[in-house]
Amino acid sequence: MDTAAAASWRVLAPASSPPRVLQVPKRKATFAASPRRAARSRLLCLLRGKPAPPATENSPLQRLAAALQWGAVWAAVEAPAALAVTGEEDIDLLGILPPIAAFAFVYFLVCPPLIMNWMRTRWYKRKFAETYLQFMFTYLFYPALMFWAPFVNYRKFPRDPTMKYPWSTPKEGTPLFKDRYPPIDS
Repeated sequence: MDTAAAASWRVLAPASSPPRVLQVPKRKATFAASPRRAARSRLLCLLRGKPAPPATENSPLQRLAAALQWGAVWAAVEAPAALAVTGEEDIDLLGILPPIAAFAFVYFLVCPPLIMNWMRTRWYKRKFAETYLQFMFTYLFYPALMFWAPFVNYRKFPRDPTMKYPWSTPKEGTPLFKDRYPPIDS
């Protein structure tokens, strides 16, 4: 009589290799725990002419998932009017336009200059959290900032006192920048 079949594990006899080694026999293949896989495997067994495996018990998690699915189906059956939009609803235009106008005014005309000035004043002094907030507001107000970009100019004025605006051209003979290197004599 084979002792391996009677015990769930057996101890191998000591040899010249390491002392004792536990060997666990392979279990028979069990069917998947999900109900869909179990149903598919039963169907395949019926098609091949083999006996179907016994149905597995559902775990609490599977029962919860099934209950949630059935609840969603029953909610759709019980209240189909909540899912349907007929288009016959009366839209109060005077109730919708003032909040939209206020939001657009703040989004396009109030916030972008404040954000741009905040970035201008704190650009080289900011820490990580302030940098994160500035980039977050830049992302949130990007369309409005692009609307303001052609009109707002935070470039420094030129150092040449004869130039009034950044787009002015310097007078003849005025260097555009300070020479970093002395002139080369040839």
